[in-house]
Amino acid sequence: MDRRGQSDVALYRGDCLEIMKTLPDGCVDVVVTDPPYGINKAEWDVTFPTEWYRDAKRLAAMIVICSGSAQLRHTIPLVGKDFVEVIAARNLNGMTFSPIGFGNWLAAVVAGSKPRPGQTFFEFVVKGDMPNHPSPKPLDYMRKLVVRLTTDGDTILDPFMGSGTTGVACVQTGRKFIGIEIDPGYFEIARQRIEAAQNEMIQETFI
Repeated sequence: MDRRGQSDVALYRGDCLEIMKTLPDGCVDVVVTDPPYGINKAEWDVTFPTEWYRDAKRLAAMIVICSGSAQLRHTIPLVGKDFVEVIAARNLNGMTFSPIGFGNWLAAVVAGSKPRPGQTFFEFVVKGDMPNHPSPKPLDYMRKLVVRLTTDGDTILDPFMGSGTTGVACVQTGRKFIGIEIDPGYFEIARQRIEAAQNEMIQETFI
């Protein structure tokens, strides 16, 4: 296990099933994650993981699972009676494949405690360079999702950090972040992106 961090960000390289067990109960406000879908999009994407959810419930009152619309059939049964709502987000300038053609929306399943009242729908655009990852989430999407479901100063855990988009969104919106990623290559991409976001925020403070 490799831990790196500064100030309000802590990054762990290793297996989330092992690392999450070392974290104390209730140490984060919300888990926000985008687990493998089990659709063979990459060599690690062969099954939809479920074991992590038990520890996620121990660590946070609210769990938010980003999902493709077709993967709702896995995600909703995983959370079971903890299910609260689905937050839908429309992609204004892009589309993805779906079982019946093309889709232009993303789903986020909310489980556990209820977020503050508000809309269950927002829109986003894909802009800027996307990170080198088979299934990256757009930064505009993650920023809006984080703001909708958390408050300033909250601590967010992503046990499947990937290229670190959730971490960048947390830095940019004043949230604390804990990220876990097992792949060394993606971990380094995430570390660099989050560090760059932190440096940008520091520079803006002194402008």
